[in-house]
Amino acid sequence: MAAIAMLAACESEGNGNKKPVGPGEFTQAETKVTVDVTAAGWENCNAWAWNLEDTTINYTTDAEGNATWPGVALETEEIDGKTYYVWTAAKELEGSTIGFIVSGAAGETSGQTIDLHITLDSGKGVAIVLTETNADGKWLATINGETAEEPEQEPVEEPVVVLADHTWGVIGGFNSWAADVPMTITDGVASATFEITAVEDGGNEFKVRADSAWDVSYGYNPAEGEPELAPVDGSEFFATFNGNNIKVTEVGSYTITFAIDGEIETFTLKKN
Repeated sequence: MAAIAMLAACESEGNGNKKPVGPGEFTQAETKVTVDVTAAGWENCNAWAWNLEDTTINYTTDAEGNATWPGVALETEEIDGKTYYVWTAAKELEGSTIGFIVSGAAGETSGQTIDLHITLDSGKGVAIVLTETNADGKWLATINGETAEEPEQEPVEEPVVVLADHTWGVIGGFNSWAADVPMTITDGVASATFEITAVEDGGNEFKVRADSAWDVSYGYNPAEGEPELAPVDGSEFFATFNGNNIKVTEVGSYTITFAIDGEIETFTLKKN
C-alpha cells in the first residue's frame, strides 16, 4: 500500500496565542490526515482518497480536477519532534467514511497500504499506523489503535475480451503511471516500445491495459515453477487479467507484445 492521524495545526488559548497540537487532536477549523511512514521507511508519501459508495468520485485530484494514481504528494509537518505527512480533507467530508490508500515512491504494489476505511468524525482525530506487510506485500495498519481489517475482495470475473475492440497501452512507474504508451495492433498482435530509465522506486514496473482505464488490464502472475520476473528474451509467457505488475531488472528500451487467442492471453517482452 504509516501512521495517519487527523490533526489540527493549532488551537486557541484564552490569551489568544496559538499552540501546536499533536496527532489525533482536532479543531473545527480544519480536518487533516497525518501519515507516519516510519515502519515503511518511505522518503515520500502519496494519498489516494475516494467515495466508497461511488468509486468514480475521488478526493485527491489535481488543480484541473483529474485523479491520477497514486494521488497527491503529501507535505510534511513536525509534531512533538516527529515528522508526519499531512493530507487536509475538505470540510464537507466531515462525518463521512471514505476509502484511503497511502503509498510511497510511485505507489507500486510493494509500497502501498491495503484499502483503508477512515471515518472523518467531526471533533475526533484519526491515527493510522503502518504495522507490517501482508502476503501481497501491502501494508497493514492500525486506525486509532485498532487493527484495520483487510477489505473483502469481490471476485472479478474475467470478461471475454476482443483485442480489436479496444485501444491498448503500456503504463507504469517509468512514466509515473500517468499516461499510456499507445500500442499498435498489427496482424492481431498489439505492440509498443518504451523506455525504462530507472529500476528503483517502482520505475521498473508496468502493465498493459485497455482504453486508458483499469477495468481491463493485464500483468504477470507466475505459476508455480515459473520465474518470478517475466522473461525479456522475446519468449512467450501468459498474461494475467488484472494481474501483478510486470517487472524488469535493467534500464533500457523494451518492446512488449500482447495477443489474445480465444481465452488465452500472452505476452512477449524483449530488451532491445
